[in-house]
Formats: sequence, C-alpha cells, structure tokens
Amino acid sequence: MEKGRVRSLTCELRKSNRSRRINLRLKSPHFALLTFPKRMSWETAEIFLHKQKDWLQQKSLELPVSISLKQYFEEGGKICLCPSMGARKVSVFTDDHTDRPWVSLENQEIGIQLPPCEQEDDKIKLACRKLAHQFLPGWIEWAEEKAGLYSNRLRVGDQQTRWGSCSPRGTISLNWRIILLPVELGNYVIFHELAHLAEMNHSGRFWAKLEEFVPNARAVDRELSKVGKPVFALGRVD
Repeated sequence: MEKGRVRSLTCELRKSNRSRRINLRLKSPHFALLTFPKRMSWETAEIFLHKQKDWLQQKSLELPVSISLKQYFEEGGKICLCPSMGARKVSVFTDDHTDRPWVSLENQEIGIQLPPCEQEDDKIKLACRKLAHQFLPGWIEWAEEKAGLYSNRLRVGDQQTRWGSCSPRGTISLNWRIILLPVELGNYVIFHELAHLAEMNHSGRFWAKLEEFVPNARAVDRELSKVGKPVFALGRVD
C-alpha cells in the first residue's frame, strides 16, 4: 500500500428487517454496504461507519488496481461472446472519419473503432455492452438447452458487484462483464443463475443441481471470486 494514497469510496447505509447486528462489507474498491437492524438509529450507524473509515480505506487499497478498458485490451485482454467462438483478441483504434463507435468481428479478432473523443473508455465500454446485449441471449439459450431449465426473461446490466441474479418470476439478470471472463467462468455464472430456477437458495440441493452442469462447482465459484475482482475493477480508474 502506497503511503498517503487514498481512494474515493461511497458507502450505502441500509436498514434491514433481517439484520440482527450491524454489518459493513466492502463490495468493490469504490463501494461499501453497511446494513443494520431496523431498531438501530441512523445516527448510531453513522457513528459506527465513521469509526471504520480507516479500515475501509486500507481494505479498499488492498483490492486490485483499476486500469482502463483500453489498457486492458492493449495488454492482451480478450472477449468471449459464446462458448463455441472462444476468447478473441480485441483491437481498439481511432478513425477520424466516423462519429460513433463501430465493432467488427473478423479473423477471430474483435475490432473496436472509435471516433476522436476525450472519453475513450466510455465509448469502449458502450461497445462492449452492445456486444453483451447481442450475444448473451444466445449464450443463455445454449445453456438452457444443456440444463433443461428455461428462463422467462433476460436482462443485461452493469451491476457494481454481482455477476447475475434470478428472480422468483424467472427473470435472469446478467452482468455485461461476463464477456470479459474466461469461457469456463462465463459458463459457470450462467449455469449458476439457471440452477436457481430449480432452487431459489444456496442450499445443498442448489449445489447438487449446479454440479449436474458444472463439475466441482464450489471450486469454480472460488476461482470466479478471485478472477472476478480485477474484472469488476476495469474501467473504474482512480
């Protein structure tokens, strides 16, 4: 940890009917969540948070250093759009003759063409999100056929800390950053959410169901936690 280095951090305070005690979690390098019992006052929660500010700052700086998406791709970062296509190298370049981002898929490579602009990373992120919206529906359809479990609706978002979720009504929400994961981890996220269609919990039955599609699912889950942290940090430069 560099002496004197600081990182801006937002903390959400949330009362919970289920919380029995105050709980502070660092969800990402820039976001923390403090939950506390309904009977506790907001003032008490704020005093607790103030006392933990040094701890939060230290833990925040221990998380992966953020880099831009442009740097990530320049250093060899890849995109996987579906299991059959595998991971593809990404080239980012500027074109003076265009006024909006363009994406091309040729020769096993993804090209992201940008207009001259100051906010390059925002444009790269927009291009990546469009790719996710285009290809994740096909990826989940492939997984549904494998699992024999079918969702009612798919949403693709930019969640701060979650790879996905499944609602009781069968809506599956996926994070666009799944396409930045290795294919086996992308598969895991999708099968994980599909397994919730059978078991809306993380019980032993849930893990047994998930093991039908992802052998050693718990070990893969730990690998996702490790690999996923720097992926969540991408594009969120201090």
